[in-house]
Amino acid sequence: MPSVITLPSNVEAERSVLGAMLIAEEASEIALGSLTEDDFSDADPRNKLIFRAMVKLHDNARPIDPQTVIDELITLKLDKAVGSTSYIFDLVSGIINPDNIDQYIQMVHEQAVLRELLLKVADIQTKYASGVADIGTFIAQSNDAISIIAQKRNVQGMRSARDVAEEVSRNLKKVTAENRRGLTGIDTGYKQINSYTHGWHKGDFIILAARPSVGKTALGMNFAYNAAHIARVPVAFFSLEMGATQIMQRLIASRSCVTNDKIQTGMLSSNDKVKIASAIDEISKTELYFDDTPNCRLGDIISKATRLKNSHPDLGLIVIDYLGRIRYSDKADPNARQMEVSYVSGALKTLARTLDVPVICLAQLNRDVESTESKIPALSHLRESGSIEQDADIVMLMYREDYYTALGQSVKKKGWTKDNKQPEEQPEEQQQKPNDNGGMSDVKILVAKNRNGSTGKVTLLFQKAYSRFDEPSTAYEEAQAAAESRFN
Repeated sequence: MPSVITLPSNVEAERSVLGAMLIAEEASEIALGSLTEDDFSDADPRNKLIFRAMVKLHDNARPIDPQTVIDELITLKLDKAVGSTSYIFDLVSGIINPDNIDQYIQMVHEQAVLRELLLKVADIQTKYASGVADIGTFIAQSNDAISIIAQKRNVQGMRSARDVAEEVSRNLKKVTAENRRGLTGIDTGYKQINSYTHGWHKGDFIILAARPSVGKTALGMNFAYNAAHIARVPVAFFSLEMGATQIMQRLIASRSCVTNDKIQTGMLSSNDKVKIASAIDEISKTELYFDDTPNCRLGDIISKATRLKNSHPDLGLIVIDYLGRIRYSDKADPNARQMEVSYVSGALKTLARTLDVPVICLAQLNRDVESTESKIPALSHLRESGSIEQDADIVMLMYREDYYTALGQSVKKKGWTKDNKQPEEQPEEQQQKPNDNGGMSDVKILVAKNRNGSTGKVTLLFQKAYSRFDEPSTAYEEAQAAAESRFN
């Protein structure tokens, strides 16, 4: 059993809050809007009772001063518990400056959060001692409970328009002085995407969605590497579907321009070996961190990302591949999957804001997109939950025309009926993939949602054999625009 400990408190800060409330109406309003009775400790029970009387006075639209508080304590039959009325006047005489109420409140609040945290840890120990049926679920639930309490510490007062405007002005001067080509966040590595996003921003939750085999893992990997290599920041890559070795093989192929097949089979020329050695040296200089736990639980991702942030305060980006593989617990209910995805999506948004790090999460589009005439995806095609669109700051959808050309041939093999009814969708790894020759493909990146910017379309060139995305040349874009204009 856990040993008994004395719970933390700051009695002097509690007295300062109460004293400020007794002599300044503004201080009373601030404290009543920031604290509850439970924020006061049991170290001096009188403080909690006096605050209760103040809350009652406020609820009845009565002024708060030493005499009204004494009268209210008598009415509530709490005067004997508080003891001598001289304590009320001691609170008043002990206050130095009621204008410091915010600092007093913060000290009281932090001690209250710390007490709640320690009590929750003790509760977790007690539950463990009584027996745990499922370790994974126990860890996930414990982590969630602690995370919720830890977030309470971030409660802050409201800021004036002047303070916020001055902060924006300072940031603007900093960005202008740095001359970062219009970037205000981490470089995506692609000028066209930067023109919409201005980089990946702290606290943003970004969704990159596509049908299976379109190239979302490769693009997510390219985003991760670009942040680590160009911006030179630590990057976390959670791969729930592929092993870290496979991801690294693809990354080496992307940087060396030696095909994945050659790297996997070892059929390498002397020139290939030189290029691979150079790529490995380049990659090794980055701060890329991989976690390849299959079907990872949400609590594990949050815990590992938080630990990495603590050890690397400059953590610049988190990439997760992919949303559909994340589980809240080991005993997930398939019938409640939509609710589970909604919870996971919201939790990842909270993670981005709590760690102050952009989080890119890959996601799968549902099959409805293939029944449309254009095959061009929309936000409504996000799989499993509409809350993904709501939680995300940016949603990017991938479209590859040659993928659907090949897919049209495989559809008949799947036995789709004349009325276009579709069979139950299989897990991604079991689905028949379109024939792909490994050549160059045009991939449209549709910026379908952008909370802080405009939406639009970007074209990238995908070389599947190298798992590599590049931007097209100006001449290529002009030729493509001319070709597309013939059909408009």
